[in-house]
Order: sequence, then C-alpha cells, then structure tokens
Amino acid sequence: MRIHEKYILSGFWRSVLLGLAAFAVIYMTVDVSENIDKFIDNNATTWQIVSYYFFELPWIILLITPVAVLLSTIFTLGRLSRDNELTAFVASGISLVRIAMPLFVSALIVTGASIVFNDTLVPFTKRRAEDIKLVDIEKKKQRSTFRYKTDMYYQGEDNRTYYAERYDISMSMMVNIVVQEYEGAVLKRRIDAKKVFWDGTKWVFVDGATRDFRAEGEDISTFRRMEIDSLPERPGDFAKEKIEPEEMKFGELREYIDKVRRGGGSVDKYLVDLYFKFSFPFTNLIFTIIGVALSSSKLKPSMATGFGLTLLISFTYYGVMRIGQALGHSGVLEPLLAAWIGNIIFLSFGLVLLRRSNR
Repeated sequence: MRIHEKYILSGFWRSVLLGLAAFAVIYMTVDVSENIDKFIDNNATTWQIVSYYFFELPWIILLITPVAVLLSTIFTLGRLSRDNELTAFVASGISLVRIAMPLFVSALIVTGASIVFNDTLVPFTKRRAEDIKLVDIEKKKQRSTFRYKTDMYYQGEDNRTYYAERYDISMSMMVNIVVQEYEGAVLKRRIDAKKVFWDGTKWVFVDGATRDFRAEGEDISTFRRMEIDSLPERPGDFAKEKIEPEEMKFGELREYIDKVRRGGGSVDKYLVDLYFKFSFPFTNLIFTIIGVALSSSKLKPSMATGFGLTLLISFTYYGVMRIGQALGHSGVLEPLLAAWIGNIIFLSFGLVLLRRSNR
C-alpha cells in the first residue's frame, strides 16, 4: 500500500467512526425528544429506556452508516482539495478514480459488512428492542409467551386463514377458532369451533359448525367432533412469533414469503422488504462515488458546506427510498425496482458527477 493511500484511508476511517458516533447521538436525541411523553406516561425507568436504545443501536448504526461514509468521503478528499494536495496528485498523472480507489474498496468492505450485520445481529437486537418497548415500557401484552398466544391470526396454505382467541402452545390447542377457506377472493368455506387440538397426527375440531358457500346458497352442518387430516399446518407453525420484516433474517423472510404465497396472499410488500435488505447496504458505495465527485470539484467545499451537502443528499435519498418502498408495497412498482430505485437514481447521478470531475 502506497503512502498516499495510507494517508487517505487513515483520515477516512477516523471520520467514519466520528460520524457514526455523532449521528447516532443525534438520532437517539431526536427520538427521545419525540417519545419522552410516552416514556413519562408509562412511568418508564431510566434502565428500561437505556436498555431499549442499547438494543436499538445496531439498527440505528445500519441506517446512519451511509451518511457517515458520505460525510467522511467529502471531508477526507475535501481537505486534500483545499490544501491543493488533490491538484498535485492529478498533476502528477494520477486520475481521480485511482486516487479514490482506496475509498471505493473501503466502501465495498462496509457494504459487505452491512449485509452480514443486517442478517446476524440486527434482527435479534431489533426484536429485543421492540419487546422492551411493548412489554416493559408500554405494558402491553407480550407478542407471544412460552405458553399462550392470544388473538392469533395465521395465514395458512391453500388460501386458508386461521383466527383463534387463544392458542395454548404447550398443549397444541386453540380456543374459539375460525378457519376460512378462499377460492381467489371468494369465501368458499368456514369452520367455527369452540376448541381444536392436535392429537399427534391430525387436528380435531370440537363443538362447532361448517358453512359451505355456493352460488345457490349456504349449507350449514354442526358437529360435536370432526377430525381433519388434510390441513398442512402443524402445531409448530402456529407457535411461531409474528415479527416484522426488519426483525427477520434473510432466510426467515424468504421462508415467510413462500408461506404467504402458498396461502394465496400478496407477497409484494415482503418482497420489497427482502430486496431492500440487499439494496440498502450498497448505498455506502453509491454515497462514496457521490462524495468523491463533489469533494473534487473546483468549489473546494469547506467542512460546513460538506456537512450541509451530506444532509441534503441523505435526506433526499431516504425520501426517494421511502417513496419507492411505498409504491412497491402498494403494487404500483415491481418489488425489485421499488427496492432499488433509489440506488439506481443516485448511482446514475454519482457516475455523471464523477465522470465530469475526472476530466
């Protein structure tokens, strides 16, 4: 590694670490100010609040890392530009892309680390943070306990849905259950029962009624005991905790998407979230390209200007990103395009700027 590359990298990584610390403090300060009323109303203790933000921190770091990378790139090359060191490099025959190559490589490393980080630590800590917020602070019922799940909703296979007032996990038994079977968007059959239990090989419905809906009318039949061995769902399927996409690993989300698809439900929303888990980390590389182009301009941005540009670009990107997600969730855009549209726009913008700066 050449001396100038070590020089550039030392400044870059130092600024990244400082940026992460600064933006994390800013993020949490703003979040605390927005939620302080909820904390007070729920008599949250200092330890509960600290614990919540401790487990929320990995998710925060994942979000702010591209901003810290952009700021660090502008500061690092901007300082070289103001001191005319960048001009000296270019005058010696070294292209701007070659000068910034250590930053591009570093951005790729950060991108890869973010993907791994997002699939290992973040799902666990995000899930734990939400549990602290819902259970310890807001005093709401736990999303699931070791023994019971209340007000259970489950999207099953073959376009079938389950609603149960309570599910006893240890006994594999549901109370006051409604099973609805659809053909497309049309309800074809409904089963109501006071109790359903797993006998080891099949589900047994107790004290209920079945309704079959046909064009000519509705057929109702009651039963004291009805055994159904054709249901593909097993006790372990109902015991799984319902969690948000950001709390799932890639494999868990992929498995959930397959299950919803088999059940006939819409998977666009979850596909957008799955693709976004891969697209968002590449923002680090894209922001590095933009930062290199901006910091090497003839304007020679000061630290204040660099900070302002960082905030402007970051807020604009996150706005475009959220719009793309919303359009994907609603089905207006294809899930893959919705997840990558922000990257496509800003990568195009960054490459155009870089080409002009490299002339």
